[in-house]
Amino acid sequence: MNNQRLLPRPRWAFGDCISILFPHRCPLCDGVLPLYPRYKAPLPEKDKADVWTHPSCYAKLRGVSEPFCLCCGIPLAREKALCRRCEAGGFTFKQNLPLWPYDDIVRESLSRFKYHGRQQYAVYYARAWYSQYRDYLSFIRPDALIPVPIHAGRLRKRGYNQAALLAAELEKLSGIPLRDDLLLRVKHTGAQKELGAEARLANMQNAFRLKKKAEGLKRVLLIDDIFTTGSTLESISRLLAGAGVAEIYTASVAIVEKV
Repeated sequence: MNNQRLLPRPRWAFGDCISILFPHRCPLCDGVLPLYPRYKAPLPEKDKADVWTHPSCYAKLRGVSEPFCLCCGIPLAREKALCRRCEAGGFTFKQNLPLWPYDDIVRESLSRFKYHGRQQYAVYYARAWYSQYRDYLSFIRPDALIPVPIHAGRLRKRGYNQAALLAAELEKLSGIPLRDDLLLRVKHTGAQKELGAEARLANMQNAFRLKKKAEGLKRVLLIDDIFTTGSTLESISRLLAGAGVAEIYTASVAIVEKV
């Protein structure tokens, strides 16, 4: 893990003044965090909170525990390599890399992130994901990070694309270029929470299109916030595979344990 020390800095810096006016908040409880030069902080170590969360909140987090499907990442009831859907050849992408199960604390955090303007949470989500998967990221070596786009109407209403915020933070950490110029969401699918896997996939048909050719991209990492049935990521994966992208991986902050 990264054991770098904080660099010496003036007692008061511009970022500290901004933090007084607009304090950092714990992404797990939304409480105000102590003043601290966070942009010089090292990455979190495994099973150890860092300065982006309250230690008491971090203690409530749980990772995706084994056994889990080696393709989609969903937790399994017994030891096996793949879930039933992936055994049946369920996905075009090679592997989904989730950070946390979609339990109560993560659900509430992501709800504030998506619907209540807590864009700053993306910094911690990306740091936590990168800390866990950076060695694997170096192994697969994607050519680009591609955020799942949202429909223009939803973007106007919300003001930002949460997946693009995550991808931008991961770009800073990894150096892998962000490509948010390739995909366009052309179909507003509405809420899909009441739909099953097949209905979701059917609903996502023709929801996306390519804005330009995927030239020079042989291996990519798609970024999304929540993996439920994988229908959104699968729809995009099929589009990219048809455009010549040979290997597609996906990353998500959370994964729903049971669909």
